[in-house]
Amino acid sequence: MRWRFRQVSDFAVLWAGHRAVPVTLFILAVLWAAAGLHLSFPRQWFLLTNMVGTLVVFFILLLVQHSQNRDMMALHAKLDELIRSSEARNHWIAAEKKDADAIEEMRQRHRDQISETTN
Repeated sequence: MRWRFRQVSDFAVLWAGHRAVPVTLFILAVLWAAAGLHLSFPRQWFLLTNMVGTLVVFFILLLVQHSQNRDMMALHAKLDELIRSSEARNHWIAAEKKDADAIEEMRQRHRDQISETTN
């Protein structure tokens, strides 16, 4: 099930990011407005427009967020492996899991070390 969701999610994000989507959405909006004009814009028209628009935006937002989270986890794993395999100190591994104050302290120590070596 998880594999299927990832497959559907990847396809939807790829589709939503395609360059033809804005043109298609513009054409659909014009057709939707023309149909509404033809029907004198009944009250249900606005409710349906609002509901469908909100649901589509919410769905795409969730899919994009899922994709970004997965990409970011992969990037962190790659960076951790680069740190682990290099001569760098390992205290930077999994820095993204620390709180903001701890990260800022690590950055300040790093800046201090750089300034000491350049002087």
